[in-house]
Amino acid sequence: MPNQIKKSAQELLENAQVILESLEGTLFRLYVSYDQCDLSDDKTRAMMSVCIMLANGALEDIESASAKTKLNISMFIRQSHGIVIMLDELLDLNLSKGYIAAAIHGLFLAAEQLRESLETAVDAVMTGGAA
Repeated sequence: MPNQIKKSAQELLENAQVILESLEGTLFRLYVSYDQCDLSDDKTRAMMSVCIMLANGALEDIESASAKTKLNISMFIRQSHGIVIMLDELLDLNLSKGYIAAAIHGLFLAAEQLRESLETAVDAVMTGGAA
């Protein structure tokens, strides 16, 4: 965490974007593997665990950026937290395969949208939103 203390809100939001881009790629790979390649439950859970780790990393950076800016980015925190919760819920694999695949695809789209929205926040921070 000492490195994170020195980072600006802009750097934290940019890092969250990078993490979300990695999450998108991992979710896409998981979606294709799960939906079309009959991925085993153990491998699915392992890949979801990686997704949870990435989503938590993005959430931490967004929360840290929130403390360093005048901008209200609570919506991004809620969205990121929602992605983490959904992934955690899916980890049980207690839905039918079709629903799980659809949920994974939805999370991919949500991560993509959040990453794109953070670009606006980065621009706003650069133009004077930093504390």
